[in-house]
This record gives sequence, C-alpha cells and structure tokens, in this order.
Amino acid sequence: MENMNKEIEFPNQELEGLAHGLAERFIQRRDLYPKQLDDGRYICIRKPLLDWHLVKHLRGEITLGAYVLDEHSQASYVAFDADDDTAFGKLTGIARGLGADGVPAYLEQSRRGGHLWLFFSQPVSGRDARAFGKGLVQIYELEGVELFPKQSTLKDGPGSLIRLPFGIHRRSGERYGFVTPEGQPLAGSLLEQIKLISAPLTVPLAAFAAYRKFGTQVHKTPDLTPAEAPTGSLSQRIKDSVSVVDFVSRYVQLSPNGRGLCPFHDDNHHSFAVNAEGNYWHCFAGCGGGSIIDFWMKKQGCDFKTAVRELAGMLLK
Repeated sequence: MENMNKEIEFPNQELEGLAHGLAERFIQRRDLYPKQLDDGRYICIRKPLLDWHLVKHLRGEITLGAYVLDEHSQASYVAFDADDDTAFGKLTGIARGLGADGVPAYLEQSRRGGHLWLFFSQPVSGRDARAFGKGLVQIYELEGVELFPKQSTLKDGPGSLIRLPFGIHRRSGERYGFVTPEGQPLAGSLLEQIKLISAPLTVPLAAFAAYRKFGTQVHKTPDLTPAEAPTGSLSQRIKDSVSVVDFVSRYVQLSPNGRGLCPFHDDNHHSFAVNAEGNYWHCFAGCGGGSIIDFWMKKQGCDFKTAVRELAGMLLK
C-alpha cells in the first residue's frame, strides 16, 4: 500500500472527478459545510460548498466534515464511530459478520479507533436510518461507539457531522484509509480507494428492512377476546417464567451475540437473532419474530391457545 500521507499529485481534471465522486456519496448538503480546525474541532462555514473545497480536501490543504442529514432530514448512509482500538475491534467483528450475511460494510481507520460505514441505495429518513443502526447495535450488542446520524430529524442547526474520508486529520497530520476486516488495505492505492468508496456496494433492501424493524420492534401480547382473557393472563406468566434467550437456546445454537441458524428455513447465513433486552426473537430472512409463544407456534405449527397450553405444561410446573 502506498504512503497515504504523501501529497496527491493527480492532474487537476482527474482530481476534480475524484472530488465529485466523493461528494456524490458523502455530502448531503451544499449550502454550508463543516471545516476541521488544527485542534480537531469543527466549525460550520455558512457559505456554499464548492468543488474546489473538495479538491483542497483531497490535497490535504483543508479538512472537511460531512453533515449526515440533508435539509429534509434524510440520510444516504449510517456510520459508527469508535474512539479506541477495543471499540474498533467490535466494528471489525460487525463488518465480518455482515459480510457473511451479504451486507457490505466499510471499515475506515482514524486517529483513535475508526469508523464503520454502511451505504444505502437511495436516501432514507433519518428516523429509518437510526432504526437500522439501532438494529445493528442490538444484534451485535455494541457499546462504546457512536451512531451517526445522531438525530432522527433536524431541529436547530445542521445536525451531526463526521469527518469526510481521505482528508488529512488536522490534529494528527495523518491521512487514514479503508481496510478489510483482516486489517489489509481495501485497495492498493489511494486513487483506487477513493474510486471504490465513491461507488460502494449498498445494503440490500431486505436487510435494511429487517434491521430497521429489529431496531424499532417492541413485542406486544396478541389482543385477546374476553373469552381468552384467562389464557392471556397465563400467557404472561409463561413469558415471565423464562427468557427468550434461555428458551430458544434449547432449539437453536446461539453465538455470544445472539445469532444463529434459523430453524424455520434452510439457513446458511445465521439469519436468526434474539434480543435479550427486548426479550424477543427475529428472523432476518422473513420467518417472523416475537415471544417464546410465537416461537413455539412457529415450531409446532399450532395456534395461540394450543401453544399456551403446551408451554404451560412445560414451564409452569
């Protein structure tokens, strides 16, 4: 891998093309922009962002940030920021796991730790972007990292920002590149890295919908008719008697982060997950999700009342 810190010496026309591609992928708005100071802080420049600003960013003359939400509170990506090597190791594990599931994610090194980027094929609302990110946080039990965007909607000001890739960090004087989960450069040269990241693979729509749902799902007991009220009370006792993690573990081999092969379809990608905090399960391939009662109904092919009766005999002795 070439020295990332050396001055970029591409012809102006080629450099302008690289800057344009970078802007198309990362810049959400052009009416203002964040600029990094020598101490690492950012200030908001309330003037239009021009192409020559981006060229100067790539040359290392200035360093820009990127506001994650546009004027309509939409996002084209989410990013996780890790401030130390331990947290960056967690992001590396996520990138590896997502890759196995066919979800592309990109690791970028930084002064402390680094970033994990996931790109969308089209802009989504800030609310949906954060729900998608929260789904990843819950599935992989992430701690010690920040999720961008930090806001679902803009209120006062342009919202959260993150350092625009491939610029010189003003505090460290270093230019940081992208790496594979194995720690190797994503591409052999800076030029190749810029081109690759400017046109990245995007999150499949089905995966986006599944993680977004997992990030917002709050399981509720099915509505009961008056005749079912006694059974409904029994159903809550069943749910309180054992956690979803403990119950499902009897039938699905779960990893430490709660992932496993779904028992309801031919699964080779560990599409099944349990949420210990929310006390529910979910299949990202579309097999459903819910409480231990929902799991038993799916497993046994029975209705709600039958599942409650059978589980009561198993768990409430």
